[in-house]
Amino acid sequence: MERNYWVRTEHGRIWGPYTISALERLRGQLTERCEASLDGKEWLPGADFPELRGLLMPARKIERTAPLPVAGPRISRAMAAAFGIGEETAQIAGPPQVAPQQPPPPPEPPKRKPPVMPRAPEKLEVPDSGDLAQLSPVRLYALAALTNASGRARFHLEDGRLLQIVFRRGTPEHVSADDPDLSLLRFLQMKGHLQAEQAQVAEEQAAESGHDVVAALFQLQLIPAADAHRLFGEHGVFLLDRAFVSWRGKFTFDKEEAPPPGSFPLGSRWGLLVDAMRRLEVGSVRARLGRRLSRPVVRSGGLGVGKLDELGLNAQETRIYATIDGTKSGEELLRIHDASTALRLLYLLTELGHLSFAEVEEETEVESAPAPPAAAQPASPAAAPQPAKPAAAPPPLPKTTREAPRPPAAQRPAAPPVMKSAPPVLQASPAKPVAPAVSRPPPTFAQGPAGESPQAMQARLSVLWLRLSQADHFDALGMERKSASPAEAKRNFFVLAKELHPDTVTDPAQAGLKEVKERLFARINEAAQVIGDEKRRKEYEAELDGKAQNVDVARIFAAEENFQRAEILIKARKYQEGLDLLEQAIEMNPEEAEFYALRGYAKFLLAKDRKQSYEDCAADCRRAVKMVERCLPAHLYLGHMAKVLGDLKAARKAYSRVLELDGNHLEAQRELRIMGAKG
Repeated sequence: MERNYWVRTEHGRIWGPYTISALERLRGQLTERCEASLDGKEWLPGADFPELRGLLMPARKIERTAPLPVAGPRISRAMAAAFGIGEETAQIAGPPQVAPQQPPPPPEPPKRKPPVMPRAPEKLEVPDSGDLAQLSPVRLYALAALTNASGRARFHLEDGRLLQIVFRRGTPEHVSADDPDLSLLRFLQMKGHLQAEQAQVAEEQAAESGHDVVAALFQLQLIPAADAHRLFGEHGVFLLDRAFVSWRGKFTFDKEEAPPPGSFPLGSRWGLLVDAMRRLEVGSVRARLGRRLSRPVVRSGGLGVGKLDELGLNAQETRIYATIDGTKSGEELLRIHDASTALRLLYLLTELGHLSFAEVEEETEVESAPAPPAAAQPASPAAAPQPAKPAAAPPPLPKTTREAPRPPAAQRPAAPPVMKSAPPVLQASPAKPVAPAVSRPPPTFAQGPAGESPQAMQARLSVLWLRLSQADHFDALGMERKSASPAEAKRNFFVLAKELHPDTVTDPAQAGLKEVKERLFARINEAAQVIGDEKRRKEYEAELDGKAQNVDVARIFAAEENFQRAEILIKARKYQEGLDLLEQAIEMNPEEAEFYALRGYAKFLLAKDRKQSYEDCAADCRRAVKMVERCLPAHLYLGHMAKVLGDLKAARKAYSRVLELDGNHLEAQRELRIMGAKG
């Protein structure tokens, strides 16, 4: 298994964790003054790692004065260059007499090594054809936007449908589909601009005159000319949404093919992409990311498609991105932040290459998988070496180990009191008199006529999906915004779920109907979660009203960078310098709970009289908990401070809370074991 490294430049910039092959892409940016680490905490000069020496250039010059000689015959030239083996070492490693005769010819190959470095990532372009399972529509679109490509992208889907996007200089100007359910007439009918009879008349008029439907609509004066531009643009955006979730099939790209007459830009190229990602169904995105979510999420170091500043991330998305430091898995990020927003952001940024999932976690999962089968007993001697590999993995990334430790199971006795506290909560819910306040009848728009055939139901629900995908959360649940309540949201969700739950489709032949129901169920589920939560509802209503504040992305990134540097300084016992950086980070972004938690702990470590300053320091940690109740570092620091002052009861309580939030937290497990042994 390849080892992962963190690398810190002389200017304080940190990359990682990356393998040697990934660090090759940073060649030219790493000098002899760089530091490296195996865990992101303890740093050593980069030259102390022989395997990294080939990547570290002199501070002033790129070319070495003397090329590295080739190793002996038992070690290949590639290995010698990768591990920085000198002439003397190579002669010792190879056969005693043969190695000295070899060095004269080989000095040329090392000179050819720099050109071997591929610069493919810099020469990005849209391929002529490919498989959508390998190159997603999102990345294909981003490549066209980045390279200012002009041409027609055709998506040939597995079910036989065809979707087309025509670009002019990287901006989509025309989107079309051959599916009648996605036609302009069906879209206008869904939006309420056309009646079914009018749509039929327009189709007949187009067939008789030989013109397209758009001309027929204008001839019959079925849509106002003043609204035509807006409606056609909305239909184009609607088709883009369908294109971005077309993950199975083939694509072709015909370069320099011009858009049809009358086409116009649908909007900002990057804005269209990000807005479409915010409308993606959570269930389909989770399925797309799959098991990768259990692995650590790492940044690419600026090697993605496009620039983050161009994407226009909102405040919540920017905070999520700022917390990605290479130690948290995708699942951990979903638990810390709003799951739907984090999922969509992870999918977008991984497709664009700004983020990736580390490979380490997948290997530990694969290795731990063969253990359960009983039939594997004969292979137990061969399986013995496998635990040695996972044992080597925890030092680089201790927080991301997925094995469930046994100590927390022994600490489950703390759970019964929590379980017993549930009945009082149920008895407190006699506040169900709120239920009668729901005076409006439940929604009926998901119900079909009696005896409806599966084909008719699929057609009806497809139209319903077109409407709900464009509606706000209140309309999706059939409520009025002014009088909507959490109780009504819950009731309406259950009423709609009876009709729209995908498990109601049991016939495998009705895959299309089940897919439509999956989309609708995910839509109403998301709406119910937002409206049922008071805080999230207020934020959502602020967005609807246009009151959401603009975010200074650069300022938030700078605050996060100061926070990470402060962490490193505090671990190096440079408390005052770390505290100064934390104050700057809080001034730049006062909404981040972890900043206050670390500031409280830093002040405690710096204090001369820790007992007297405890309350002031703990106040910062408690403030962080009030901001984000699941702020794990705040509980951990409270435990550390209580332990130093000898309050073992408070320390146990804090460490136990850490394990409630993360059952695999090694530091909290260790502290509790030590205190248990002392007790």
